[in-house]
Amino acid sequence: VIKDRAAVDKIFFLRIMRILRIMVPRVFCMETAYLALIAAMLVARTYCDIWMIQNGTMIESGIISRDINLFKKHFYSYISVIPGIALVNNFLKLGLNELKLRFRERLTKKLYDRYLQGFTYYKMGNLDNRIANADQLLTQDVEKFCNSVVDLYSNLSKPLLDIALYIFKLTSAIGAQGPAIMMAYLLISGLFLTRLRRPIGKMTVTEQRYEGEYRYVNSRLITNSEEIAFYNGNMREKQTIHTTFKKLVDHLHNFIFFRFSMGFIDSIIAKYLATVVGYLVVSRPFLNLSHPRHLHSTHSELLEDYYQSGRMLLRMSQALGRIVLAGREMTRLSGFTARITELMKVLEELNAGKYERTMVSQQEKESDTAEKLVLVPGSGQVINKDNVIKFDHTPLATPNGDILIRDLTFEVKSGTNVLVCGPNGCGKSSLFRVLGELWPLFGGHLTKPERGKLFYVPQRPYMTLGTLRDQVIYPDTCEEQRRKGISDQVLKEYLDNVQLGHILAREGSWDSVQDWMDVLSGGEKQRMAMARLFYHKPQFAILDECTSAVSVDVEDYIYSHCRMVGITLFTVSHRKSLWKHHEYYLHMDGRGNYEFKPITEETVEFGS
Repeated sequence: VIKDRAAVDKIFFLRIMRILRIMVPRVFCMETAYLALIAAMLVARTYCDIWMIQNGTMIESGIISRDINLFKKHFYSYISVIPGIALVNNFLKLGLNELKLRFRERLTKKLYDRYLQGFTYYKMGNLDNRIANADQLLTQDVEKFCNSVVDLYSNLSKPLLDIALYIFKLTSAIGAQGPAIMMAYLLISGLFLTRLRRPIGKMTVTEQRYEGEYRYVNSRLITNSEEIAFYNGNMREKQTIHTTFKKLVDHLHNFIFFRFSMGFIDSIIAKYLATVVGYLVVSRPFLNLSHPRHLHSTHSELLEDYYQSGRMLLRMSQALGRIVLAGREMTRLSGFTARITELMKVLEELNAGKYERTMVSQQEKESDTAEKLVLVPGSGQVINKDNVIKFDHTPLATPNGDILIRDLTFEVKSGTNVLVCGPNGCGKSSLFRVLGELWPLFGGHLTKPERGKLFYVPQRPYMTLGTLRDQVIYPDTCEEQRRKGISDQVLKEYLDNVQLGHILAREGSWDSVQDWMDVLSGGEKQRMAMARLFYHKPQFAILDECTSAVSVDVEDYIYSHCRMVGITLFTVSHRKSLWKHHEYYLHMDGRGNYEFKPITEETVEFGS
């Protein structure tokens, strides 16, 4: 499985290049400008460092040889440079922070464009179970990934520039041999440490997954707090949260100890041994007494010489150490990259209509092979045609491939209301999910109007964030309402029709903003959904138990009004009072059989 491969290898570089193409779309864009700014500031900083070393050596030389003029000259030049150095450092920080934010902005927009394209967001949660917590991936992981990329850029480019410059300066001071030994040491230790660090990438992926699960458990508690409270479920929920949290904590403990042992080896090899090698290298020309330099040098010249090359070598060995440590950052980054890539892959496949569920157990697969072979998601054909809904030899099945009805065939023309009835789990909701194109067709033909002309009113209506007007016209915006030429006066009539006029009176204006999910009662929400239906005037509406909390007289009015404006209804309901508003009934028995018959006087009398 690709999923767990999170190491620094060829795949990692290919993946990161793909994501970078999203974050830096063109050669000339603000991102490139900031990348250049960061690079320039890093070079400037290294030059500042070299200048500080040289200048500092001269100041110390002035102090040791008690030369006041030498001391003053370099001391004042040191003071004059301070503002410049401070500017360079803060420009660097500015560049890094801006770049992180811009990267995050680009990547987030790109991912959300794909996530909210068509029904991808629905499919990801309901039809495909490869990604459990998309919310965390789209928010936290994207941010961490962008921070990680930019930090890596600065952590790698500065030491690389440093090494280049120091090698250049040192070669002229003590010959090429010293820097060459240092570089060889870097390569060998770097390769060794990268091998040791392999597990960090995988551990990062697991950490993010556990964090996501933990957040999900918490948000479920908030979403369902009322139901849980009625059940006195606090102890049970506490257990669930503790269990999830414990998983996360145990993993983090392991991670901390792994990093401890890695850090121990890291710091010995990358920091301290590098310094040891540095000392050995820099002492060679000095301790070799036959070296021409020793024959003519004074003590203080030797000291200056040693200080300069010694410090530069020290800086160089630190830079080498930093590169080796940047490998660690890279391994962490490979973890985030794997997660973001996985998200992008799943989004692409869902947009192309492919999805996977990895839950079907082996036995099921073997016993049902014959049945399962028939079902290819998306092999059915949807034909768009106005004023008719027609199922033509269509199997009704869940995305898992469980067949509810083998072969469904019936036709409904505009003006013919249908009552859908049957026990729970017989496939009523599945029928509507197929009609709304949320679920794939597994064969046959389905003729129906295009998506906007078919409206689904669920049992628990959704109230959006926003104003009172937004509740009635959702998902339209104010501009679209104007474009349709529907005035606020008409909206008010819709509300009065479903006996919700008092809400407009109470709020005082269409633009009042509330948390409507909480403010409106169950029955009010259902009536609001009806007002929404009148506003949209679709050809067909599916009413899913959606008047269960509404009084019979309002219900009567709603049904007559729909008939009057030409909305054809599919109703799921157990209410006897509704039979008179329908011409046909579709009864499913839950065992794979169904009947589609006209409603006659006897049916209504008989009541089922």
